[in-house]
Amino acid sequence: QLIREEVTQLDQIEGVHPAFAEFDLLIPIYHKDNLMAVVFLENLSELNQEQDGMIDTTKFVQMLSNVIIVAIENKKLVRKQLSQEALRKELEIARSVQSRLFPKQLPNLPHLQVEATYLPNDMVGGDYYDFIPLDADKFICCIADVSGKGVPASLLMANFQASLRVLARQTQDLGKILEELNFLIYDHVQGENFITFFVMLFDLEKKTVKYVNAGHNPAFWVNEDQNLQPLENGTTILGAFEALPFLKVTELNYDQSFTVFSYTDGVTELRNDAGEEYGTTRLQDFFARQPYAYQLKAIHEDLIKSLNMYRQKQLFCDDVTLFSVRICL
Repeated sequence: QLIREEVTQLDQIEGVHPAFAEFDLLIPIYHKDNLMAVVFLENLSELNQEQDGMIDTTKFVQMLSNVIIVAIENKKLVRKQLSQEALRKELEIARSVQSRLFPKQLPNLPHLQVEATYLPNDMVGGDYYDFIPLDADKFICCIADVSGKGVPASLLMANFQASLRVLARQTQDLGKILEELNFLIYDHVQGENFITFFVMLFDLEKKTVKYVNAGHNPAFWVNEDQNLQPLENGTTILGAFEALPFLKVTELNYDQSFTVFSYTDGVTELRNDAGEEYGTTRLQDFFARQPYAYQLKAIHEDLIKSLNMYRQKQLFCDDVTLFSVRICL
């Protein structure tokens, strides 16, 4: 469609700057029903005397402008596709690197079983779990969640994992490990990000478990009598303060079989269609109802089914990680 106005009429159009008053004709250029540009023509006084000449000229200008617009849009599309492909490759590399953070094999022995389930919300996530053998009778189990998502979160978690494994070789003092991890994270991100962390040090010979909960969701200790105890003691989140304001390492003794269930907040913060969170209470009730003879893998699978039923039509809003340790006497 051609929009033609006389000079005096063009000045009266709302929003038209007086500088455009010298033009005789405005030709709108559309691409897929979107107005992309307007071509202004002037010096059409001679063509105005010949209607056919003016129509031919405006048609040619409109056709040429359309060709140019299509070429520009195609170039933008190609650039966007190249950018998306580069981002996809970067995410694939980050996902490959992150997958190597997790232990390749977890113990499944008569006296010790460890089970993990990891459901990332995106190609890369900020959850982490680990099993670190120290000697024949000692090992560390942990779970962590870094604030934020995507590649920055995965990179911070990779740095955290490497630091933890180095520190675990140097000392078995959980207090010193937590203090050093906190300093390293704070020095790296300057308080802009933080990590919640739950770590346990098992000593099978002494039948003790030391743990620290650094602002993480409370893990659940369930013995073979189905008694459940939340593990909440420890300190605040890592990386928020240059020095931890308080720190408590708790030691537990055991004389019967038990299981520790740990998880990330992608479980408890899952919402249903009514906007209600799954919550810690529902999760605690779920673990308390599980027969102790159930295999850890079966319990994890049942919990995922429970979460899927609860969320209804809602999507998972965060990574979901389950990490369980069972000691059998």
